[in-house]
Amino acid sequence: MKITLAIIGLMMVLGGASALAQATAQMSGTVRDESGAVLPGVTVTVTQTDTGLTRTTVTEGSGSYVIPNLPTGPYKLEVSLQGFKSYVQQIGRAH
Repeated sequence: MKITLAIIGLMMVLGGASALAQATAQMSGTVRDESGAVLPGVTVTVTQTDTGLTRTTVTEGSGSYVIPNLPTGPYKLEVSLQGFKSYVQQIGRAH
């Protein structure tokens, strides 16, 4: 069975006007199967393709996930659950 990913939002929250402020992003979404049912316990991994920084979380009972405080930049999003085909998506500029 295939995992379908409904990305609720990829929000970029920019820091203040200070020269030291850094831009950060938050990635969140809901993972569903082909029938539209939510999937809890799914591993969601994001990798910043420029730096190799990796962050991982697991979806909640509602199938939702949030990965806060990400440095801005392009990412590879990987979603996997045993018994399902993995889902991979590039977010940001292509390499």
